[in-house]
Amino acid sequence: MVITAASTVETVRTKFPRAVIETFEDRDELTLLLKPENLVEVCNSLKKDLPYLETITAVDWPERVPRYDVVYQLLSLESQCYIRLKVQVGQRREQHPEVPTVTGVWPGANWYEREVYDLFGIVFSGHPNLERILMPRDWTTHPLRKDYPLAGFDLPEPHWGGQVPYNVDPGVDSHYYEQTLRTAEGRELNESRTDINPNQEPGTTKGS
Repeated sequence: MVITAASTVETVRTKFPRAVIETFEDRDELTLLLKPENLVEVCNSLKKDLPYLETITAVDWPERVPRYDVVYQLLSLESQCYIRLKVQVGQRREQHPEVPTVTGVWPGANWYEREVYDLFGIVFSGHPNLERILMPRDWTTHPLRKDYPLAGFDLPEPHWGGQVPYNVDPGVDSHYYEQTLRTAEGRELNESRTDINPNQEPGTTKGS
């Protein structure tokens, strides 16, 4: 039997009818939106036909509840079949939402989950070693959240290569520095700039 994305979606919907919230198709790519509590059992079932976990990533939607999409890209080289799984987590004012780890299904998920934890603050329950992988271990915030300061932190002098001194805690209100947050109304920078186009991404040429 030839494995396709469509047949895989139908199999999951038949075998786990209560696990699937919704399915999406866009540009010939299929996505299954799952309940977080059913993620591991669905992944265990899919591993035979889709043995490769290509990546795990996340998307932050700060105005939405649940706030985060956690995204799993699965692939079969033999069948040339590709499918995306997605779970949504993060209730209002929840600092560190949780998703079950899939390291028991794909051991290679270890570093992917650590990266998502480091940059988004999403906790993977049951992970064997959930520590930061890119940022310093004592960093207190998560740089890929959309409310992270766009221009970083204004730090007291001297500081070394932009690294926060150990006695200064980024992400906490302090007279030592000011934060600039992404807002729904526009963008502001810790820079002396005029005529800023609010629809322009910071870091590009000044808007007219």
